[in-house]
Amino acid sequence: MRQRSMVMNILMVIGFFFVGSIILSIVLGLLGGLLWFAIKIMIPVAIAVWLVRMISGPSNNRRRYY
Repeated sequence: MRQRSMVMNILMVIGFFFVGSIILSIVLGLLGGLLWFAIKIMIPVAIAVWLVRMISGPSNNRRRYY
């Protein structure tokens, strides 16, 4: 096996960091999108459901329509 030159090693490290930063950017972008979805949509829906259940009170006798 032959030895790689120092320039080749430096270029490989720079390429590794470049590819790693692209992958990290994609992963963090997806994570940020999921967090945005949770904050903007899921939390208000959960609060609305909680308020409706709190206002309606406990209902042990559910009406059934056949």
